Amino acid sequence: MWLLSTDRAELHYFANNFEAIGGYAILSHTWTGDEQTLQEVQAIGGQCRRDGTNPRDFVHRKVHNCCIIAERYGYRWVWIDSCCIDKTSSSELSEAINSMFRWYKEAEVCFAYLTDVPSGCNLHARRSAFRKSRWHTRGWTLQELIAPDFIVFLSADWDELGNRADIAGLLEEITGVPARVLTGEAPPAQYSVSIRMSWASGRETTRVEDEAYCLMGLFSVSMPTNYGEGKRAFIRLQYEIMEHNHDMSLFIFGYRVDQNHSFNFYPKEELSSRWSYLLANSPREFDSGFEYIPDLGTNTKQPYPPPISDSRLTGPFKGGIELPRVAVTNYGVELRVPIHESNGITIAVMLCQNNGRNIGILLTRDSRGKDPKRPRYFTGCPFTKPDTGLARYAARLVDLGDDLYALTFDRKPVKAAWRTIYVVPTPSDLDTIDSVTTPNLMINCNPASRFRIPRWLVTRFTTLQFEVRQVRNDESLQVLHFFLTLGTRISCIHHNGGHPDQPPQLWAKVDVLLPHVSIDVFTHSCSEDHIDSKSWATRSRVYSDSTGSVDSFPESFTTFHFLISYTTLSNSSSGVEESTCNEGSCQR
Repeated sequence: MWLLSTDRAELHYFANNFEAIGGYAILSHTWTGDEQTLQEVQAIGGQCRRDGTNPRDFVHRKVHNCCIIAERYGYRWVWIDSCCIDKTSSSELSEAINSMFRWYKEAEVCFAYLTDVPSGCNLHARRSAFRKSRWHTRGWTLQELIAPDFIVFLSADWDELGNRADIAGLLEEITGVPARVLTGEAPPAQYSVSIRMSWASGRETTRVEDEAYCLMGLFSVSMPTNYGEGKRAFIRLQYEIMEHNHDMSLFIFGYRVDQNHSFNFYPKEELSSRWSYLLANSPREFDSGFEYIPDLGTNTKQPYPPPISDSRLTGPFKGGIELPRVAVTNYGVELRVPIHESNGITIAVMLCQNNGRNIGILLTRDSRGKDPKRPRYFTGCPFTKPDTGLARYAARLVDLGDDLYALTFDRKPVKAAWRTIYVVPTPSDLDTIDSVTTPNLMINCNPASRFRIPRWLVTRFTTLQFEVRQVRNDESLQVLHFFLTLGTRISCIHHNGGHPDQPPQLWAKVDVLLPHVSIDVFTHSCSEDHIDSKSWATRSRVYSDSTGSVDSFPESFTTFHFLISYTTLSNSSSGVEESTCNEGSCQR
């Protein structure tokens, strides 16, 4: 562990952090483009030793001021992530990332430096700079908020704003992290996996891999870092959590069907959706926190009501009292959970609650499962609503009522029994060439396609957390979706109405969708969306929620801006013009 001396800002290496006599202070901050590296600080130190000067006077202003305030608090040593990790060494970087939660936990004091909050700020004001600070939105600062015993918040001018314990209630309002965690009254592990994930759901990281790496300490797991693996990092994190914790709330995310509506389900239809798999793509999926019932009491019977009948002595499910189990196999994730089957619909009762409501996961049988003795499933099920006709929607979760001993679904009793099933965890586990990060787009391979989507553009969208899926590819209809979890779909459509000899209709548009996504409805306005319309006269079109005059979106969605443009290419062999989407951007 590298530490800076607070009197001279010189780097010293300690094999163990407790070897730093008197302890150390630690800095929490958001990075800017001019952070100094370990090598740069070492170079300044070497030059100053030759000159007989103090390197603290020549380092970056942030490093300089942090050393001064740590020294003022009485500490000889301080740790700053930007310059106390040798990022040229992959092994040292991996060790630091895996140790970081502990390093923040074992620091004597943490200084949280907020560059966008002025001195004298009224922290509690409704629209205060403190409430809106970028520090509250970054992935890495979540563990830096939770891990230390004592945090002092500092303004842009390095003046004290307050300490974490005194403003724990305000911080809970801003971040969703319970005040009891921030005051040290309750450890983070007291909260379910789902609830802890929800604390990170609104945060962002510069590198997609850091969505996972910044959460390792929060879940007490370690794993090698591998920048370049993309979203696979978050998948690996979930596997590590499974190895250490059988908390079923890890699998509870996605659209939920409640008890107050009547729906028609289609369990024999396979669902092509990001919710078709057991594992999530990102912490953003966990926008609601769910409690894991067995963890609410001291033993397996504790959370259940007092014994009144035989069922309350033996448990609410056929097979007696058990705890759910999870194991990773090469056939899928093995789950031992209560299963209910009725009218072709399969529901896994996950022993999870939200606001007292019990939750189940809808399952759809995987027709490609080879072993008849080991049923394998996808998660989610298509359904229709009476008020929307035949339009298919995707549901993953179902409300089963508030009484674990009298669960209901579709106004009928749930009769669940303990069973062992297998669930497909991710798209890559189907041995397909398609994946979230490198989608297989047949639209680019089909000579009849009138749209081409450049690979660099697809990569840009996946980097911005979009899921890119080709949902239709046939002669009469070709549809490509760029889907973001905030509920946005970009559709580029070539449609000839089933008549190959007729000129095709080409249109492109951006839709704001409900989270449960209609999966087969592609409506459009001919006057607005056809690429030969006035809206596309410049061969580009801007969609933004920042103006009310063009295409406005609900205020509840994160601010974003889309630019779609295309060029027309001539196919020399066929004389057919093709549209190529060649620009795109999203700012969130």
